[in-house]
Amino acid sequence: MRRLFTLMAVFQIFASSASGQLLWEVTGKGIDRPSYILGTHHAVPFTFCDSIPGLMRIFDKVDCVMGELDMIKMDQMSLAQQQQMRSVMMMPADTTLESLFSEEEQNLLNSYLKEVMGANLQMFSSLKPMTLMVTLQNKILMDVIPDIATMTGMDKYMQTLAVSKGKRVSGLETVEYQLNLLYGNSLQEQASALLEMARKNDSKEVLMELTEAYKSQDLKALLEVFNKQMTEYEYNAFVLVRNRNWVEQIKELLPEQSTIFVVGSGHLLGDDGLITLLKDRGFKVKPVKK
Repeated sequence: MRRLFTLMAVFQIFASSASGQLLWEVTGKGIDRPSYILGTHHAVPFTFCDSIPGLMRIFDKVDCVMGELDMIKMDQMSLAQQQQMRSVMMMPADTTLESLFSEEEQNLLNSYLKEVMGANLQMFSSLKPMTLMVTLQNKILMDVIPDIATMTGMDKYMQTLAVSKGKRVSGLETVEYQLNLLYGNSLQEQASALLEMARKNDSKEVLMELTEAYKSQDLKALLEVFNKQMTEYEYNAFVLVRNRNWVEQIKELLPEQSTIFVVGSGHLLGDDGLITLLKDRGFKVKPVKK
């Protein structure tokens, strides 16, 4: 499951322009108690939560923590469910990963794989292109953040803490939805994305820039880095459509309970961000200062 979550994080870290504010309060339209939105970076450890003004204070007041996924439920997936999920990541039985690429493209990918993983394309013959991208991103993440395999991230920490305090935990999306988001497009589209990753060959540098910008709570810098990387398709699929789906769920939940919505920072700001979308629907949204 970490593989799925890792690649989603790469596409959703940022799409905004504004101040270095990660925690927002939502009120208005007759809501009895405020709810909150927390922007996270999925490759930053949970200890960073202590750096966000007001977070622990408001955490004690809310009834529910809602993430992009219910990560507690993910940890409880049965073996059969895990096997079904893995099957979505594999090539059809009658074809191979190499068959999607020309000889010249295979040479490019082999060179990139050797540099990043000391491997070649044939070693991943049964994987879909997107699955190989996930594998590569995990390797790059481990190079940049060596302890990430054992690290508790901000998103998981908030949900685990909620359970320990008797609060409800839920998710805005299901694992099935995210799997379809990643693997639902054609093998040719996935192959093109993998080739683009190899041609750019800058994932490590971009991840380092994004992580440092987030730790500095410099959202404008995050935007500048992210805008250089994200294609129109990626923005529409991984940010725009999801934000529009989420805001409809959020507006229905706001009158029912006080919730902290914990999502990647890329979903907060900008014209298509959750903050603007909630304001457009008549809610008041303001930063939490302390």
